[in-house]
Amino acid sequence: MAFPLTQIFTDQYRTAAAEGAIVELKLRLLVDKLPALQKYAHQQKLEDIEEAVAKHFGAALSDEDKERLWVCRQLRNKILHCNFSVARAKLEELGVATHGGSVKKLEIAGLSGVQIAAKLKAAKANVPGEFELVANTKTKEAGSVFGWLLEMGNAGDFLHAADAFRAAAIIVDRLAMESAGKTRV
Repeated sequence: MAFPLTQIFTDQYRTAAAEGAIVELKLRLLVDKLPALQKYAHQQKLEDIEEAVAKHFGAALSDEDKERLWVCRQLRNKILHCNFSVARAKLEELGVATHGGSVKKLEIAGLSGVQIAAKLKAAKANVPGEFELVANTKTKEAGSVFGWLLEMGNAGDFLHAADAFRAAAIIVDRLAMESAGKTRV
């Protein structure tokens, strides 16, 4: 059984990952229905599909739309691979005002129970030097995935990512609608 807070944040992660996967699926469905782009439907690199879509639809995609699709792909990759500190930076590239989740990292290796309790009390009181904010660390540091899961969840970053992916999916849906009358569905 998972801790309730962990379950809430893994559910948020699941939602963000799913919304990111939907954008990829929609892009692949779009190119698969267009004879001129069908050869891209099974490209391993999604960026190849994005480039083909951007070229094919030209003026129908603003520079902002192209950038959103590009950064959302990168964001999806960072979320799926649990590189959360970089995912937060990608959210900022998308214009999402992120803020820290106030999760604190404590070094407790080798400490006794009494020392751990004292360290927890000091961290709770915000005593400098007793903790490090997870937001000030990089995900790829050893033992960081759990702290960053809490950090991203507490800050609402997974929810922001899901919203960013939904906005990207709307762009792809619009392109699909524009091309609907021109090709077979």
